[in-house]
Amino acid sequence: MKGLVIRSPWIDHILAGKKTWEMRTRATSIRGRIALIKAGSGLIYGTAELVECKPSLDLEQLRATQAFHAIPVSGIEDAFANRWTTPWVLRDVRRFARPVPYKHPSGAVTWIDLPTFQAEPGWTDATPSVTVKEPPPARQPPSTGEHRRPQHRVEGPWVDIRLTEGNLRNNHFYLRTAESLLPSDCIGGSNKSDLGRAIRVTFEPGPSIECDVAGDKMILRARAQVRDFFERSGSRAGDMLRLTRVGEREFLVMRSEPA
Repeated sequence: MKGLVIRSPWIDHILAGKKTWEMRTRATSIRGRIALIKAGSGLIYGTAELVECKPSLDLEQLRATQAFHAIPVSGIEDAFANRWTTPWVLRDVRRFARPVPYKHPSGAVTWIDLPTFQAEPGWTDATPSVTVKEPPPARQPPSTGEHRRPQHRVEGPWVDIRLTEGNLRNNHFYLRTAESLLPSDCIGGSNKSDLGRAIRVTFEPGPSIECDVAGDKMILRARAQVRDFFERSGSRAGDMLRLTRVGEREFLVMRSEPA
């Protein structure tokens, strides 16, 4: 069996029957029953049937199908900008009464091979998750050139993050809206005794560093380097930062130019 790694809160919505489309940046050829793994937990929380992948949605289709993908209205434009627009359709979700541990292989991000795993009938809750009727296939309109693209020459998925006075005062910026760009294993605990696997972050202007993400606040743990970047860039409250993924584990942080 294959296991699909899904971050919170999306896996929680799936297990609760509130989400039947798992949104991804591209289609997959995998079909059949899969294990549902909560990112960073080392636990399998249930299983589901992956029955199809729908064509990538445009912005209006993404808004119209919010009941199926469960992306908050306030986050739909960011999801579209970062290309989380391909629905993987799930059916017959079975939530385990108790999550089952597994051994996470080093470097695995999306799919986990579970050759010996087989769910036992007694593992599932008495009441299976609710299923939601799918809408009819949406008509794909012609391209209108409205797809948002980065303003810089750097290529890769990105998200803009607004700075607050609290960010500047405490030498951090929040990565909650950028979580979909991050490898799940880079998110650690609240202190240095529970570090995630490091990612490389280049500040422009500033140095390149390796650090993880403090999962309790969803901030880079390297606050001294963030402070240095704020000072070099002249950042102020209300400014937008752009976090761009330029490699599998490499990111660029710079001030976002006005559109």
